Amino acid sequence: MSWRWLAIGLLGLLPAGCIPALPLRDLSIEEPVPVAKPKLGFESAADNGDLAALNELLDIAVKYHPDLTAARARVEVARGRMIQAGLYPNPSIGPNFSQLGDMANRTGEMGARFTQTFPTGGKLRLAKEAGARGVEAADFQAITKWHEVLTRVRYAYFELLTAQREQETLKDIVKVSDEAFEVFKKKEKLGAGIRPDLLRAKVELEQNQVKLKISQRRVDAAAENLLTALGRPPIALDHLKTTRKELDETPPDYDWPTMLECLREASAELHEARALVAQQEKLLARAKVEVCPNITIAAIPFYESFARETRVELIVQAPIPLFDRNQGNIHAAQADLTRSIAFQRQLELQLTERLTNAFQRYQSARHQTEAYERTIVKEAKESLKLVKAIYDLGGDAKYDYSSVLLAQQILFQAQLAQTQALGEMWRSVVEIAGILQQDHLLSGCAVKEQR
Repeated sequence: MSWRWLAIGLLGLLPAGCIPALPLRDLSIEEPVPVAKPKLGFESAADNGDLAALNELLDIAVKYHPDLTAARARVEVARGRMIQAGLYPNPSIGPNFSQLGDMANRTGEMGARFTQTFPTGGKLRLAKEAGARGVEAADFQAITKWHEVLTRVRYAYFELLTAQREQETLKDIVKVSDEAFEVFKKKEKLGAGIRPDLLRAKVELEQNQVKLKISQRRVDAAAENLLTALGRPPIALDHLKTTRKELDETPPDYDWPTMLECLREASAELHEARALVAQQEKLLARAKVEVCPNITIAAIPFYESFARETRVELIVQAPIPLFDRNQGNIHAAQADLTRSIAFQRQLELQLTERLTNAFQRYQSARHQTEAYERTIVKEAKESLKLVKAIYDLGGDAKYDYSSVLLAQQILFQAQLAQTQALGEMWRSVVEIAGILQQDHLLSGCAVKEQR
């Protein structure tokens, strides 16, 4: 009789679609069908197409930066939650005593109670699928975090190169100023020079010496920032070999339409947002099937001492969804899905805006760099050479020391401006590579030469 009532109870839930079959498949704690998930992109950074010294720094960042350790941990947290979400409810067991003190049978009916809850409607499957999307999102987040660290290291590296180039330029300026000062000292001793020229040469030399000392502080600060970008590893960077020639590497030539295409297809940030949308879709489906009541079956084997028989009692129960049909959670899940979709679109717009601004800065800096390299610095050097030659000959009263000083200042300013333009150009390249999340700084899907 008990089996008949059990069958009737189970059949009563079939019209609701809650238990198309006994959910024995949910007993598995294995992961659901694999979804497209990226691999952590920072296991090794060597030979990624960047400069040799930069590759060395990136390997150090992989090993020491705490952001990457935290990113790995977040992936494992999401994986643990996915596993937990798909676990089948534990059965419960305990003693069962009934009819104690009965006049005919004072010992009652002694036995045990075994209880098991069976989730219906594919709840565990949907929970595991939502968890898998969470793992996918965390994996993409880890890749994004790697590229953030990568961008900070690259940025700090080129800041250091720019500071070193500026310092070397100022050393050349101080050298020229010192030579000019010595020349005027000799001329004054020989009676061929005038005191104002000597004083102006001295002032120019002292000003440039002050600028040189300031440049040293900038180099020191850039080195400290680079060390911080690496995660403050317990190592010295003295062995790092950098030269100002690295700033003269040919920069990548970008194609704007291709950059937008790469952003939408390759950005781990956008992939993370899409994975979160997919996760919210699964969570919404999970909230909708929550209305399907779970079935709880209790088996109570006991010994009937009066009749001297062993019997089994089965109890099947399930809540009736009359009042609580999970309406609030379904409403919240729908709103979360809408929010996730809007966030994905918002993120795409933000990244496009950042890429537009970075590309504009890159174009401006590259144009300035090319102009300084091709004409401005060359013409400033030629101008100084001609003015100095005329002044040394003393053949033209118009070309006094003020003219020489002005020509020197124009050249020095052009050289410093060229260095600053180079630094700005490479910072823009680094920013673009960070937004597009390119492993290679000098190549990638948006670089014309690679297509």
